[in-house]
Amino acid sequence: MRLGLFLSSVRGPEEAATVAREAEGLGFHSIWVPDHVLRVFGPLLDPLTLLGFLAGVTNHITLGTGILVLPYRHPVVLANVASSLDVLSSGRLVLGVGAGWNAGEFDALGMDRRERGRRTDEGLETLKLLWSGRKVSYGGRFYSFRDAEIGTSPRTPGGPPVLVGGYSDRALRRTLRFGSGWMGFRDTPEQVEEVRERLARLANEHDRDPRGLEVGTTLDADDQDAKSVADNLGRLSAAGVTFCALSLASASPESLAWVAEEVAPRAGLRLSPAGEE
Repeated sequence: MRLGLFLSSVRGPEEAATVAREAEGLGFHSIWVPDHVLRVFGPLLDPLTLLGFLAGVTNHITLGTGILVLPYRHPVVLANVASSLDVLSSGRLVLGVGAGWNAGEFDALGMDRRERGRRTDEGLETLKLLWSGRKVSYGGRFYSFRDAEIGTSPRTPGGPPVLVGGYSDRALRRTLRFGSGWMGFRDTPEQVEEVRERLARLANEHDRDPRGLEVGTTLDADDQDAKSVADNLGRLSAAGVTFCALSLASASPESLAWVAEEVAPRAGLRLSPAGEE
């Protein structure tokens, strides 16, 4: 299992750059940022803007959205923005997406929350087409265009990897249809096992081998000692999690060093500092 950092909030560019460079230097696999367009839980930077900034201050660490609410953004615009990030990060972008849940945000955007699943499906269909590097056409209920070619082709052939979030059967089918994996949030080992079992049952519908799917989640490390966090990571790994993004109350060089020196060794996880194989 690979260990990432869930960066829920930063106070400014200096803090963001310091934390990202420190995480990369210590050998964290990835940095993940959440998405809200309104102040739901507190101040939050736009995830795609933040990842663009982080791409400019790091060199190797994977950068991901965990997760981006796909219906909030027109997929033609998102396809070009994500392609641009894929180019500027040298192929380090992972796009975690979901249908969303917050009624206030859908209201503010003039959208019917009940349509979010269909919008997500059409959005993913559109992204995959537009990342093909050629002119494409699409006709759906919510999005339609003819002979469109986005301004920037992605560096990654076929576009950046997509992880799909959500727990309904429809969300899991979406994972199998469009995703390279599934990403949850604050899941217990039992929840992960249930999701993996359901993915295995549904996989035949989409001719997918579920063993090849990434399975990710986040873990809160607040108010826990190193042994407790390591034990939780071990249980998640045993349940089939392939990467876990740790959420720290205060992401700082000191707290990241604590994870690298105290937590990771207890969990049997080896971080690979920048420059080491």
